[in-house]
Amino acid sequence: MKIGIPQEIMTGEGRVALTPQACKALVDAGHSVYVQNDAGINSGYTDQDYQASGTVLIESAQQLYQQAQLIVKVKQPLAQDIRFLRSDHVIFSYLHLAADIPLINTLCDIGLCAIPFESVADELGSLPLLAPMSRVAGRISVIRGASLLFRNRGGRGVLLGGVDGADPGGVVVLGAGVAGRNAVAYAAALGARVDVLDLKEHKLELLKRRHPAINTHLSTPALIEELCVQADLVIGAVLLAGRRAPVVLKQSVVKKMNPGSVIVDISIDQGGCVEGIRSTTSEELCYIDNGVIHSAVPNMPAAVARTSSQTLSSAILPYVMTLANQDLSVQGCEALNEAESPQAEALQRAIAIQHGEVVDDVLRQELSK
Repeated sequence: MKIGIPQEIMTGEGRVALTPQACKALVDAGHSVYVQNDAGINSGYTDQDYQASGTVLIESAQQLYQQAQLIVKVKQPLAQDIRFLRSDHVIFSYLHLAADIPLINTLCDIGLCAIPFESVADELGSLPLLAPMSRVAGRISVIRGASLLFRNRGGRGVLLGGVDGADPGGVVVLGAGVAGRNAVAYAAALGARVDVLDLKEHKLELLKRRHPAINTHLSTPALIEELCVQADLVIGAVLLAGRRAPVVLKQSVVKKMNPGSVIVDISIDQGGCVEGIRSTTSEELCYIDNGVIHSAVPNMPAAVARTSSQTLSSAILPYVMTLANQDLSVQGCEALNEAESPQAEALQRAIAIQHGEVVDDVLRQELSK
């Protein structure tokens, strides 16, 4: 299989989909791996590192897309990538299609096969390729929110965790999934007062056992309002797999929050869970609306590109290997139907677009709304 790893071009993006060690495993298995020049430089991997692993360095994105059939990326293709995509390509990356109908239409028009990382689910229904970045984003959300609370950043001047004789600051986490759990862990470790809300009682019970000092709540609109208007930092970590994030924090509530308080919406990749929130970037981390600081960076884990690349690469490698071992050049993604492994079955279920059509049932339901 000819596998291509292009350089990521989204603003602030420094991750690379596969590390040199992962590439070596693919090369040792008999596959050809093409890496665009400087693709790993912002994650601390040089072109020489990739050459030593047996990969072939390619100067331009256009040449890389021409050479490869299986395209492995971190983030969804942008306009500069899309012009090089072909109908025989298989693209394997984070795509977040439910929040990007124009991209769905474009990929359908091209006629390629698209498999989103975030749609790959194991036998238990967990999301092994989304989880690594959710862990990173959950932790970053607390660090970022804590820094935005500094007075010189426009915040309330609150130190999360406080000191003797001072309020420890309040953090509200909306959602107790992977990102939410990691946000709770970091906020609790700082010593902040933590409230977490979710619709699933068993998730809340698990968090309470791990962090006895936190407060857990079954989520209701009234309780969200009560807690958020008092909070110093609100973290949106709501996920419905394959769907747009539900809006759980209304503008009417945001307007009641204290001036200088902070919202960090991790769910922005899927449209955001805060009403009216708009994406921010690594260059412009936040904006102020109704006196409240809003931060919603879609590629938040890119801020720690090396850590993120390493954990992502480890997670996706078995699935890339499974794809590479199929005869995609003849059968395309249909080749997965004949493979017998948990990874192949998970990949087959995760296919979102094939032969110009949306084939994922959840995505179809989202489009019909």
